[in-house]
Amino acid sequence: MNQYVTSPSLEHERRLNAVKQVCRDRKIDVAIFTSPENICYITGLDYEGYFALHALLVSPNGKSILFARYIEAPTVVRQTSGVEFAGYTDADDVAALITAKIVSLAGEGARVGLQRNSASTVRIDAPLKSYLPKADIIDASGIVESLREVKSPFEIEQIKRAAEISDLMVSTGLREAGKGVAENIVAAEIYRAMIAAGGECPGFPPFVRSGDRIPEPHTSWTDQPLKDGAPLLLELSGCVNRYHAPMARYGYIGSASAAAKRLSEVSHQAHLVGLAALKPGSLARDVYSAWKACLDPANVKPRAPHCGYMVGLSFPPTWTGGPGVQSLHETSSMEIRESMVFHLLTWVTDGQNDHFLSDCVVVEKAGAVFLTKTPRELFEI
Repeated sequence: MNQYVTSPSLEHERRLNAVKQVCRDRKIDVAIFTSPENICYITGLDYEGYFALHALLVSPNGKSILFARYIEAPTVVRQTSGVEFAGYTDADDVAALITAKIVSLAGEGARVGLQRNSASTVRIDAPLKSYLPKADIIDASGIVESLREVKSPFEIEQIKRAAEISDLMVSTGLREAGKGVAENIVAAEIYRAMIAAGGECPGFPPFVRSGDRIPEPHTSWTDQPLKDGAPLLLELSGCVNRYHAPMARYGYIGSASAAAKRLSEVSHQAHLVGLAALKPGSLARDVYSAWKACLDPANVKPRAPHCGYMVGLSFPPTWTGGPGVQSLHETSSMEIRESMVFHLLTWVTDGQNDHFLSDCVVVEKAGAVFLTKTPRELFEI
C-alpha cells in the first residue's frame, strides 16, 4: 500500500466486525489468522515483513491482537488502528506467548479457531495443542477468505486503479519489444512504467516469455533477444494497495502465420463468450462449459484446466489471493455474485501454435465487464 496513507479505517472496521460475527455464529472464542492476505484484509498491514510469523488473534468481544517480530512495531502502529501489537523476539516461544493471551481472553477451555490453510500456521499448530490440552481447536480456514470473495466499492476502486497500471505496463512492453531486443530489457521498461505510475510490487513478476518458452506457465524473462517470427507473451498485473488486475496479450515478432491468426480469432471469441456467461447467479462450471463449447468445434485445446480464477488482495508469491485458487473449472459449483473480480483467461493451442488472452473483469448486476482495456487483437511487431 501507500506506505504513508492507510486505507479508510471504516473499511477495516467493517471487515473486522464481519469476521467477529462469523466467530460468534460458530461459537469461536478466539480466532487466529496467519496468512498475509487475511491479516492485511482485516488490519490494513501492507509491507514486506510477512516472511516471519504473524498471528492475528480476533476475539468476538474484545480487541484484536497482532503477534509479529518486535522490530515491526513502528510499521504496525502507523498502518493499523484498533489492533494491539504483541512483539516477540527471535528467541521467544511464540506459541507460548499466544497461549497466554488466549487464556487471558477466554480461559484454558476456549474454543479456538486456527487458520490451517496457511503455511505460517505450521510453526504454532502442534505447540498450541500441547499448551492448551483443554481447548477445542478447530479449523478457521475460509472464514476471512469467504468474506473477501465479494469486493466492496473501496476494493473495486483499488482494482480499477491497478487495471489502469496493467494496461500501461502492457502498452509499454509492446512498444519496447522488437527483433533483437532482449526479454530483460522489455521487462525493465515494464517495471519502470509500473513503478512510475504508482504501482507496487505485484504478487507475480511480469511474465515475459517468447519462443519455445511459451508453454511454461510461471517463468519470466531471460536475457535472450526476441527473434523474428517468434511468439511473445506478456502476462502481468498492476498492483495498488495489494489489489491486482492481471491481464495478458499475445503476438509475434514480425508476421504471424495464417494458422496463428485463426487461433487468435477462436481464442478471442471464446474469451467474449466466457465474459458473457460470467453473470450473477451462474455457476463457475457453467462459465467454463460455455467457454469450452467455443473451442471444441475448432479442434482447439485449453492449456490450463480452467478459464480464469478469482483475484483481488494478494501478496507474493501469487496474485491469486493466497492459499488455493478459486477457478472457473468444469466441476466448480461456485456461484457467481455481483462484485466478484476474476482474471478471465483463455490459453489455448492447436497443436502447433499457442494463443494467450486474459483480462481482469468485475461482475456487475447485468454481467461481467472488462477492467483492462488494451486491444485484444493479435499483435505483430
